[in-house]
Amino acid sequence: MASDTKPIVGWIGLGMMGWPMARHMVEAGYDVRVFDLRPEVSQRFAGEIGGEVAPTLEALGATSDIVVTMVPDGKAARMALVDGADNASKGMKKGAVAIDMSSSEPTGTVELGAALKEKGIMLCDAPVSGGTWRAEEGSLAIMLGGADAAALDAAEAIMEPMSRVVIRTGPLGSGHAMKCLNNYLSAIALSATNEAILVGAKFGLDPSVMIDVINVSTGRSNNSETKFKPSVLTRKFDAGFATALMTKDVGIAAGLAESQGQDMPILNLLTGIWREFNEAHPGSDHSAAIQYWEERNGETLEPTKQG
Repeated sequence: MASDTKPIVGWIGLGMMGWPMARHMVEAGYDVRVFDLRPEVSQRFAGEIGGEVAPTLEALGATSDIVVTMVPDGKAARMALVDGADNASKGMKKGAVAIDMSSSEPTGTVELGAALKEKGIMLCDAPVSGGTWRAEEGSLAIMLGGADAAALDAAEAIMEPMSRVVIRTGPLGSGHAMKCLNNYLSAIALSATNEAILVGAKFGLDPSVMIDVINVSTGRSNNSETKFKPSVLTRKFDAGFATALMTKDVGIAAGLAESQGQDMPILNLLTGIWREFNEAHPGSDHSAAIQYWEERNGETLEPTKQG
């Protein structure tokens, strides 16, 4: 570890989530080395926020005690850590820790952990929940999995600046399993609330009043409490989490169930719905999914002014 009390952190991935998370690390006094596939983004981060731009992934690994990946999926994490022609593990020392904070497939995480362990590097998985607004304010919920106690302690120690809670979920891959299952439940709640709102509106109920009732009743959810009035009913569709990512996470949950030999009919149905919507509305925010049901029924809600 670094000579002072804080380890040197190598951060891979400066997207909508990675940028604010890495910013919190810099603001907390960590020596952060950053790398993004878009060099201009890395340079902009260093210029606006601080930290040091790593010229290559190998160089980032060589100068970091802990390497964090916050990239689109497990394949991208594996490329960055072990499979790419330029990868971080080429430079990482034995005893270093890697943390995959991406939304990755649990079985792939276990395989990645085995590949890194052969190099003397311990892997933890630590996906997050909360979306871009919680990433911005440093209040993410983090699901931390791993098999090595020292690596888990090192990982948890650096997460305070970006999180409101860190929960240890079990062995390696368990964090990613919990993340996809949590997002599956979120997708169910959003989908069911979309259906309820459209049925009620057709009958003559005011959708805004419906949300008020739902939010003081047993049908409430994070979706009804935080997304419907500001993002769905206004038709701003700006909740900050892409439809493609929700579709991916629900698909990962379905794959996890299949790998366990389980038949989950609701999960399978929901996977198909989200894939269909994502194909029809590429680049959309997940809060726009109400359009799937509107299009099936030939109806469109009138936007509200309440944000």
